[in-house]
Amino acid sequence: MNKKGIKVASVTYAMKGRDLLQKNGYKAYLTRNPSPEEDEGCGYVIYVNDIDKRCFSLLNKNGIKVLGTVDLGDVL
Repeated sequence: MNKKGIKVASVTYAMKGRDLLQKNGYKAYLTRNPSPEEDEGCGYVIYVNDIDKRCFSLLNKNGIKVLGTVDLGDVL
């Protein structure tokens, strides 16, 4: 199974995004970014079971800028 994490700009946004997604019925967790790059947000990503387009829409509509996704491989 290919697991993806959602990259955001800061750990604060990661926590807010996780809470927002959980309130909307998603199983969302914070995990370390296995391959962080200097200009790609914080060291954490939001892992969501069954990620879909609605996740990104919810985050963007609530002021949480999504920077992309990262492959989590076997981290979780």
